[in-house]
Amino acid sequence: MGKNEKIYKLYRMFGYDYLFYSTIIFLFVTITKNISVGQYMYLCSIYAIFFAIFQIPLNYVVESLGLKKSNMLGNFCLIIHILFYIFFKQFIFLVIAEVFCALGFALKGLTETQLLYASLKKTGRTSKFAKLEGKGVSRYYYLEAIGSIFIGYLFTINSYIPICLTLTTVIISFIISTRFEDIHVDLSSDYSGIKSYLKGFKKILKSQRLISIFIFAFFMTGFIEVVKTLQKSVIVELQFSPTIYTIIMALLTLCVGIGSRMQEKAEKITKRKTLTIVSLIISLSVVTVGLVNSFSTNMDANVLVSVLILSLFNLFQGIYRISVKKYLNNFTTSDIRGKILAIFYIFEGLGRSLLLFISGIIVDNIGTNSTCIYSGITIFVIVGLILKFMKTRLGLDPNEYNKSDLCGKTPSELTK
Repeated sequence: MGKNEKIYKLYRMFGYDYLFYSTIIFLFVTITKNISVGQYMYLCSIYAIFFAIFQIPLNYVVESLGLKKSNMLGNFCLIIHILFYIFFKQFIFLVIAEVFCALGFALKGLTETQLLYASLKKTGRTSKFAKLEGKGVSRYYYLEAIGSIFIGYLFTINSYIPICLTLTTVIISFIISTRFEDIHVDLSSDYSGIKSYLKGFKKILKSQRLISIFIFAFFMTGFIEVVKTLQKSVIVELQFSPTIYTIIMALLTLCVGIGSRMQEKAEKITKRKTLTIVSLIISLSVVTVGLVNSFSTNMDANVLVSVLILSLFNLFQGIYRISVKKYLNNFTTSDIRGKILAIFYIFEGLGRSLLLFISGIIVDNIGTNSTCIYSGITIFVIVGLILKFMKTRLGLDPNEYNKSDLCGKTPSELTK
């Protein structure tokens, strides 16, 4: 086992995402910073649009600096982001903070899975990618879930304590990132200049297999990000205290971790229809939560059904996130893998930005429950149409794909 493989699971546990942040940030910005649910969605939208904008230029930066240094820079940007949230209250400074956040996570997104996948490829163990990634990600969610149990109580003592704990974990993540063994990403003559470099992106966009994943992620990841905000609003509207709120969020986070760990088992059951089944269950679960809280007057029943359905949503969210990354990394080589991730994050970022911005307007006008119903039905129809498009373009055997679908490579070249 290589050095990166040993470090990776520990790094993912602290650095997959912000620890304790997602559990408490909704309360922190709406209570401590005094902004509305809609404004919170606008901040998420700003993050998403800059996350998309940064992809192409940062991909070139990553290939110039290397994976390790770029990853370290990404973690450092996240430290700046948290410091802005600690020291500033004005909305404009929170916007600037989200730009730093987008820069940090864009760099991390382009480097983290590559550090693992490239290491595994050196030893011919790429089949272990989903397992190792799943273990690292699930450990993050387990730690997040355990910590979140106490975060609500700490928030009632001082609302800045949880965000300071998040800062501590980001610093730990930065320190661990310095221990990675750098992996050289070849800048071949075909990609030595900006114009030639962009030709690499054009080659990727000729792949119907990849285009189908990009379009799917545009809507599905965007919708998941909307629901992650809506579920927080649903729980707040059920009139829980901050302590109970964070305990419920801990349970939901635990479900994401379990889903991440279950990805391999789920794929064996669903065969090549993993994304289909996951996306349809997610969209229907959100509609159900909205309907129950809109038409049921039994508060106890509303609480029970909402928590159970949102647990199901988060379980399948965990499966989705590992599955889509696995599909992206399949049938790739080091010269195109980073570019594929960059275009994927552009589509994902644009989808998140658009859907969050629209949802921010809607939720401030018609409320959380109605937004759940209308957004869930809409995404169910849209995803159904996309899945029909994907049917003959994804989940095939390697030899069934056209050469253009594999970015000009043959199956034998991709296994070298």
